[in-house]
Amino acid sequence: MAELTIEQKRLAIEKGLSQFLPESVLQRALSYWEREYGHQPSFVLNRFLSEICSNDELRMQRKEMLRQVLYEISILEKQQHLKVKDKKVSTTQPSIQINENNNALFLVFYDFVMAVLKGVIRDDYLEFVEEIQKSMKKHRLLAGYFYLLGAEQESLKQISQQHYADMLTMLYAIYCDFYGPIKADQLYAAIRQEIKQNYTEVNLASLL
Repeated sequence: MAELTIEQKRLAIEKGLSQFLPESVLQRALSYWEREYGHQPSFVLNRFLSEICSNDELRMQRKEMLRQVLYEISILEKQQHLKVKDKKVSTTQPSIQINENNNALFLVFYDFVMAVLKGVIRDDYLEFVEEIQKSMKKHRLLAGYFYLLGAEQESLKQISQQHYADMLTMLYAIYCDFYGPIKADQLYAAIRQEIKQNYTEVNLASLL
């Protein structure tokens, strides 16, 4: 996934929130985001939104606000990805090495998703999976993929590497809806730490 600058992320957030917040409130919110969350991964956006939604009207719109912001970020990421793709990289290393790197990244992605699902309460599991399926169908970048209970690995293998971060961010938003942003943050922080210990050679910035 192409990495965005803070300025690019701020622009995407500004576009996403402009329909929900007055200009003066929006600029204060953007300054707060840049100061507190600018260097953090996309999945903390839900926590940021939970902090700035200070009244009932905004709280009711929080899910739509998150969806709109993620949509704007995905547009910029896609543009950035195309720019990177246009640059031809010459290398004498065999393509096997590239495949090995891709396989390692998939294993990290797969373990991350499975760890999130392990954090789901047993009685909520089927409903949680149904929400994954519904959310993927509605997602602009994940709508072409599917997720089947009992065929998790096969389902995740079909997802393009450039959409790993979108999938993990979507799972974060669903987990927030079920258990709240505090528990979601705690779970993701624990998973990140475990992944770092188990896959020291993989850069997590490409996932989150």
